[in-house]
Amino acid sequence: MADSSATTETNARWEAWRARIFEIAPRMFAAVAFLAGLFTIVAVATPALPRIRGIDGVERFISELPELSASLAGLALMGLATGLRKRVDTAWAFALALLTAVCLYAALRHGHVVAATSAGAAALALAFTRKAFFRHSRLGELTPDSRVALAIAAGFGVALVGALLWAGGRPEFADAPWWSLLTDEHLGRPGRALALSAIAAGALAAWHFLLERPLQAPSPPAGADYARAEALIAQAEDALPDAQLAFSGDKSFVFTDGAFMMAARGGTSLIAMGPPVGKRASWRAALGALRAEAERLSLRPVVYSAPPQLLPDLLDAGFRVEKVGENAVVDLTTFTMVGTAKQKLRTARRRFVEREGAVFEVIEPPHAPELWQDLRKVSDAWLAAHGGKEKAFSLGAFDPDYLGRNPIAIARQHGQIIAFANLWLTADGQRGALDLMRFDPERSANGLMDFLFTEILLWAQAHGLRSFDLGMAPLAGLAADQYASLFARIGRLVHQYGEQFYGFQGLRMFKDKFGPRWEPRYIAAPGAWTMPIVLAEVALLTNAGREPPAAS
Repeated sequence: MADSSATTETNARWEAWRARIFEIAPRMFAAVAFLAGLFTIVAVATPALPRIRGIDGVERFISELPELSASLAGLALMGLATGLRKRVDTAWAFALALLTAVCLYAALRHGHVVAATSAGAAALALAFTRKAFFRHSRLGELTPDSRVALAIAAGFGVALVGALLWAGGRPEFADAPWWSLLTDEHLGRPGRALALSAIAAGALAAWHFLLERPLQAPSPPAGADYARAEALIAQAEDALPDAQLAFSGDKSFVFTDGAFMMAARGGTSLIAMGPPVGKRASWRAALGALRAEAERLSLRPVVYSAPPQLLPDLLDAGFRVEKVGENAVVDLTTFTMVGTAKQKLRTARRRFVEREGAVFEVIEPPHAPELWQDLRKVSDAWLAAHGGKEKAFSLGAFDPDYLGRNPIAIARQHGQIIAFANLWLTADGQRGALDLMRFDPERSANGLMDFLFTEILLWAQAHGLRSFDLGMAPLAGLAADQYASLFARIGRLVHQYGEQFYGFQGLRMFKDKFGPRWEPRYIAAPGAWTMPIVLAEVALLTNAGREPPAAS
């Protein structure tokens, strides 16, 4: 029995090790292929071959054919790095063949034992990891991406320097014209090989340009899509209140059995807002559907404002995750206005009710048509004081069709509406959140937002809600120790020194008055280096805004 248990444990360790190797194989062999290609190009640029005189053009071509072929093989190996990283099966086959050819070239042409052994070992290891390269390819997926293309250009620069150093070590180079680096029987050997590779690289760039699919945007949703999304929201497990952003009109849907994700194109990314909505068991499949849709559109898949419970699925789906802020969630089961910490809130509430004559109410849908005229006056005044443009994507906009779905909290003074906010509620009546918040800057006194937020929380508590989300404090709570990622370090600098442009710290301090717990929110994308780019794309998508609908 002990032997059987030991065997089982050994097998489990072997399978775990094998799975780990298969996981890192694409990136590892992408680097190996690129380095092998670079070595080959440099070796061609610095030939250690004897001088041969007195042969005609055909014989010279035959004698230089190994170098000419090796230069093309080196270029191809460097270019295949992108396909290997994407786990493309055709890239695996070509890389295996080319590494074998490099092994033979190094051994037979140069007698370089170390290089030949290294290339042969790489080819053998690549052969054993065949199952890690399972994706069938399109032609465009075998061409190098922009990073690899820049690395290839740098590799050519290294090879050119090597060729010049090689030629400079020959006495005849001092008196030879520059074109001898291409035409001379001996001095031109590396030049001709590099020129052939450069021509091939130019042809490859043209091929990539012709085959590259244009970036596309997802199709706008139809009426049936909204009905399906609404049904999934009503049946969702652990749905967040901001699932109501699905009806803001600026997103498309990615459906899978039992769940969906709402997403929009931002730059080169397909950005999903929040976690999948639907059955918890379907979240992983929804992330897979998002990635498949992004690949179809030639976009990068991104998930913005992901909650902590989504992290295991994001990591399993191959996303890199970074924290982007914290949401202020008030626990209504323990919320109270008693105590010194709530003194300012009590003072603001008393002042607006007793001195300013403010009245608070929450209006449930359906809403009267005349309500929109009063709310639009407040919204237009607020927009005029804040740049005049509606937000989008991660925030709602003033659209009666969108706002009409939810309760609206209103503050009146002398019978006139001076502030309002629409409220998101989950189907089970347990959670709520604040979305669009507007006030008239000319008619509101200091402390109005304290009054409005306090009344909203007390209303939600009285109606049996268990928690209420006051929204995100961007870039708050990022790691500050020596182990923090570069993204977190940059984010903290922006949070610290960007106060005059956004008010990061002031926003957090305001929400902190209500005693919330701070729940982290994350952004997820396939690679770490893309994080600053995708965060900028989210910001541009949110701030691009949209024209407000015409008054009805």
